[in-house]
Amino acid sequence: MSLYRRPFVLLCASSFFFYLSSQLILPVVPLYAAELGGREADVGLIVGVFAFSAMVFRPLAGWLADRVGRRPLVLLGPAVFAGAALAYPAVGAIPTLLLLRVLHGVGMGVGPTAATVVVADLAPVERRGEALGVFGLTMTAGMAFAPYLGIELMRRSGFDSTFVVAAAIAAAGVIAAWALPETRPATARAARAPLSPGELFSARALYPAAMVVALCFTFGGIVSFLPLHAARAGLGNPGLFYTVFALTAVVVRWSAGRLADSLGRRLVIVPSLVLAGLGLVALASASGPAWLAAAAVLYGIGFGAGQPALMAMTTDRVAPEARGRAMGTFFTAWELGISGGSVLLGVCAARAGYPAMWWVAAAVAWAGACAGARDITRRRG
Repeated sequence: MSLYRRPFVLLCASSFFFYLSSQLILPVVPLYAAELGGREADVGLIVGVFAFSAMVFRPLAGWLADRVGRRPLVLLGPAVFAGAALAYPAVGAIPTLLLLRVLHGVGMGVGPTAATVVVADLAPVERRGEALGVFGLTMTAGMAFAPYLGIELMRRSGFDSTFVVAAAIAAAGVIAAWALPETRPATARAARAPLSPGELFSARALYPAAMVVALCFTFGGIVSFLPLHAARAGLGNPGLFYTVFALTAVVVRWSAGRLADSLGRRLVIVPSLVLAGLGLVALASASGPAWLAAAAVLYGIGFGAGQPALMAMTTDRVAPEARGRAMGTFFTAWELGISGGSVLLGVCAARAGYPAMWWVAAAVAWAGACAGARDITRRRG
């Protein structure tokens, strides 16, 4: 069965615009917060509250994807992103920015959760890792140039113009997703009984979720503090890191997904976490653009290969009608890692400096690798 049919292509296009909008302002928001008078701890909180908001809505989005349908949530994600981006120019203080980041995070909570479930619905099990690897390209392809362009656009035209462009790109994601069919299985239950907390999470997804937390804890540091670290250490445009990271991840995702199908999920996940940690150690020692690029290559291989393998492991462990809850659990762990990393690493940076902060993040990644080494030769689950 071909993966590259019209629904899969439309879904990938919508996801690409969704993440392109997010990545365009990825390095801009910390600088915008600093412009409004925020300090390191404030910046970490502003990035962290976005992830926390997304985390809160992830399990609900997974439950709704199983009970109501995938398509409405896929549409809602970029629609929220478009509205939130248009609101940034009206923000004039850190407390207001925090509230807007909560709203913006709702879009991240619902859209990707449902979209990933659609990928699992469309792909045959023997090609699921490959499908998730290809779909994962939409998350990182834009990062090859969007953060760099976001910084340049902000420098040339100001913050307001940058946010308006991000809103227009998110709106394109809504248009691309409009023709998507509903892929919710006919056997899934409709929403009748009141929602209970036990229905929001999947116990079968907790093991891969633990490794997701470790991987995304490190990413919380990257999205929160790399622009500030690059400025303080004289490393040049931080967009270079994001560009090299994204290009590297794009190169490895497809092959990593296929390796996860043929060799097993853990044989991809464990080396990925090790390499991500090595990239952070290199970042701690970076003294110029060349070091920044080298760190991005290591981190890009680790993050780019680990993500599709972890997604595939999660969907392997549940029945089709429970995929929404499983991916809700997966992405809850994703946002927990990012928000926790943003806040805790911000405290670490304020007390011990950026190099020590990157070493702490690397240690968390390596702890995740140790957890993944259990039964490492198992092909699935």
